[in-house]
Amino acid sequence: MRTILRVLGVLLAAGAAALSALIVLPAPSKTLALAAIVVSERSAFLVGAAVVALGIALVLRGIGSPFVASLCGLLAICAATLALIPLIQASQLASAREVSLDFKRYLHARIDTEGPGQPDRTVAYATVDGGRVLSLDVYLPSPRPARPSRPLLVVHGGFWSAGQRGEASIASRSLADHGFTVFDVEYRLAPQPNWQSAVGDVKCAIGWVKQHAANDDWNVDPKKVALLGRSAGGHLVLMAAYTAAADDLPSTCPTGGAAGGAVVDRSVESVISLYGPTDLAWGYAHPANLHAADSPQKLRAFLGDSPEREPERYRAMSPTERVTATAPRTLLVQGGRDQFVAPDQIDRLATRLAALSVPHETLLVPWAQHAFDFVPGSFGSQILEATVRRFLDGGTTAAH
Repeated sequence: MRTILRVLGVLLAAGAAALSALIVLPAPSKTLALAAIVVSERSAFLVGAAVVALGIALVLRGIGSPFVASLCGLLAICAATLALIPLIQASQLASAREVSLDFKRYLHARIDTEGPGQPDRTVAYATVDGGRVLSLDVYLPSPRPARPSRPLLVVHGGFWSAGQRGEASIASRSLADHGFTVFDVEYRLAPQPNWQSAVGDVKCAIGWVKQHAANDDWNVDPKKVALLGRSAGGHLVLMAAYTAAADDLPSTCPTGGAAGGAVVDRSVESVISLYGPTDLAWGYAHPANLHAADSPQKLRAFLGDSPEREPERYRAMSPTERVTATAPRTLLVQGGRDQFVAPDQIDRLATRLAALSVPHETLLVPWAQHAFDFVPGSFGSQILEATVRRFLDGGTTAAH
């Protein structure tokens, strides 16, 4: 019995300590960086494991195993201390933003899907490259609103070279349940460099939704189009929002697809970037964690070369450089421990928005990793959900 307790205590305490370390230390690999997302958003379970390990340590001390008891106790205390950081910071952030946290939802939180999703409809919005069809997944409010709903176009991440529509489908369904009509956008990932086609496809989708606002399957207000993107998708929605009429980044739809060749309005009312890059040349020089992701290589593939060889292209594709005083309302969200996109990216764009007096809001989730919202129901996700809904309902009216 004593041997079993020793082994169990050491394994439990050491495992909890090792996992808790991912909350505060840079991950040595992409796999562990991804694991850190779940660890940070579910750290209450590590606190529980540490408490059990501490109990075992007390029992071992009482039955004459002082060294093992001390080792287990020390590891358990370290694990609990680190695992409490997200919980304490979540409580403080929720209080500051007047968000009520639901612990029951936290306990039942699960990992969101990476795609495909389970939409109510899938519709084609463009045909490109001589026959390739690009589609939108549509998540409809239920019951259908009496008035036109707000259309929300969602754009997935994946370093501009991976991912698919249908990512974070639980979040898309939740937004639809709150009255938004969600259009999950497919865009071209290859061949790279795809900087023009990716932005052009998003713009094409915006125009298509506006042209089909009064479709039989949905009824949306074309004047209230909002964009939401994650990671690379966050970069793309910012670019689409800030360069709606720019000639150097045209839509990939021929003549906008409008009757009589009329110009299609691709402006949007608001844009939300979740942990998206905002200054690409700066990001190339300041990668978050090269062990987690070789972001300079991803940028070279997306843009065709390095910023030393293509400085104008990096400037033209950076939201920090393209934003103007007429930019739409903007919400920027970032995790303070993001290992894929440096947290300073949010500050670089927020500074420009403030200087231009663009209505905007920032949400820095101090303990959160990249893609923290892929654990819906976690405290970080709950705070994000409340912030996004308030923003879409018009809660941000002045630059701050």
